[in-house]
Amino acid sequence: MERLRPFLGPILTGVIWCLFALGTLQLRSEYNAVLIIWLPSAVAVAALHAHPMRQWPGLLLALYIAQLTTSLLIDLPLVNGMALAFATIVEAFICTRIGKLVLGGRGQLPRTFAHIAGLFLAAVAGALASALISFPFRTDPTLPELAWWFLASVLGILAGTPVLLFLRQYLGFGDQKVAISGSLSLKGLLLAFLLLVLLADIVLAIPHISLTPLLVIGILAIAIRFGQLGAAWGIIAYGVAATVRSLGGHNPAAFLDFTPFNAGLYLQALMLVMLAASLPLAALLLSRDKLEETLRRRNEALHQNLTIFNLAETLAGIGRWRYDLRKHTQDWSERMLEMNGLPRELAPDPGDVRDSLPDRGKELFGQIARHRDDRKPYDFHYRVRPGGGEERTLHISILNEFDDSGARIALFAVAMDVTQQVRREEAIELARGRAVQLAAEANRRANTDPLTGLPNRRCTLNRLGRLVDNAHRGGSSLAVLMFDIDHFKAVNDGHGHRTGDEVLIRVAQLASCEVRGADLVGRIGGEEFVWLLPGVDQNRAGQLAERLRSAIETGSALGGLPMVTVSIGISSLRPGEDADAMLARADSALYRAKEGGRNRVRLAA
Repeated sequence: MERLRPFLGPILTGVIWCLFALGTLQLRSEYNAVLIIWLPSAVAVAALHAHPMRQWPGLLLALYIAQLTTSLLIDLPLVNGMALAFATIVEAFICTRIGKLVLGGRGQLPRTFAHIAGLFLAAVAGALASALISFPFRTDPTLPELAWWFLASVLGILAGTPVLLFLRQYLGFGDQKVAISGSLSLKGLLLAFLLLVLLADIVLAIPHISLTPLLVIGILAIAIRFGQLGAAWGIIAYGVAATVRSLGGHNPAAFLDFTPFNAGLYLQALMLVMLAASLPLAALLLSRDKLEETLRRRNEALHQNLTIFNLAETLAGIGRWRYDLRKHTQDWSERMLEMNGLPRELAPDPGDVRDSLPDRGKELFGQIARHRDDRKPYDFHYRVRPGGGEERTLHISILNEFDDSGARIALFAVAMDVTQQVRREEAIELARGRAVQLAAEANRRANTDPLTGLPNRRCTLNRLGRLVDNAHRGGSSLAVLMFDIDHFKAVNDGHGHRTGDEVLIRVAQLASCEVRGADLVGRIGGEEFVWLLPGVDQNRAGQLAERLRSAIETGSALGGLPMVTVSIGISSLRPGEDADAMLARADSALYRAKEGGRNRVRLAA
């Protein structure tokens, strides 16, 4: 028996799917009934939702076999049956997979509007995919038939799935839960279901007059009472009533002057709209119930711990304050009064304390006003000046209290003097900012030539190494221009070192004016400079070098400085070459430029 246990789920799923499908198709073919809801879709989705994903392959195979068997039993061609079977498992997989992603995993319940909307869209996506896949293979491939298949599947998934999961849980076959609002009375749920069947039968039987608003009221009422499960049962009740009325080929809605089939499409669309309205309401009620229960427990715990708070304020220097918004009364502990610069004798209600605060309470009461709707505790700092003396900082935590109707009825707060802590934090922050500033300045100095303001030798060579690595990895070009001021020693000897320094600065400025955004010009020693040109080939590098040479020749003598020229050597990166080799070739080219007469450009060999 243990060996067969893994197969029981898929086998049972396939059998139930076949029974639902054959029974439903029998109603349509033998009794000319209009089918509003396709419950086999719910069987497939519920089966996947109730099992972990590792068991899905077996379940999907069972569903495929069940659909194929059903198709063959009703004399569909094999190819058509295979296509319909594929559509069935695609629908179930899409719905369940998206549903689990929306809810956050197996066993999670819808708790928000986003969850409800996600499940709704999952059903629509799965049903639409199934309808489109099966459309060419159906016996009546028309657009109305496509619409019927789509709407019946969506209603089946949205209404049937929670009902089947609930029945599975109720009968003890699993751990899946369906969210309900309020306490569940199975008898009450069944009674509500029967009443909605009766209501739908009456509304659908009345000719010429549409009383469909009564159906909307009914579905909203059962959703309010029983949550998502109630809404699902309500839609099934309406579907049952409409199908029963259509037996024998009759119109399921007497007030509609349509064919029975078209009347069924109208009712399907109406039910889908009712679901769209009722399911978010069920989620909202569920969230409200959970929130109310949480707040009730917190308030009870709060009142039970008042004694502990009294002891804590003595031992830890904590003050306590409570403001009753209904009675407009306050309860200040003695420590709270003392921290705010008020006499202890004013306890428990010191009245209006705004005059004791430096800003007349704008900071304190402004924060309270901004957080008036918060359901969780909130905290902040505010300042006081006890007795007009030294300003102090208090840290206060406040909790709003609400009654069962959601109205805020009181504030409860605890406060602590954190003046010394704040001062330490401010001192630490000031020191940290100063340290960051000093570190940045030290880093700048370590990488900058102090005379010209250009990157120094270390910074320039490090940048060259990174550019070489990037160029090899990306297969891009890289060029290096090394240039040297011609006869610079003569400038120093003839005009003095101060003028020499000004010439270096002027050359650095002229070179900086020529660089592009990604380039770098650095001073690597004495009168030697390097211009790094990422993404530049040898021809373009030659043009830029000539422009630089000309700019220095014509612009260096401005401002009374002696005119100088530069010799430039160019090297372009070769495959496998490192930064040192590339720089050495540029240096050799520079040497040849000087040997060739200076004030000229030479390319590396």
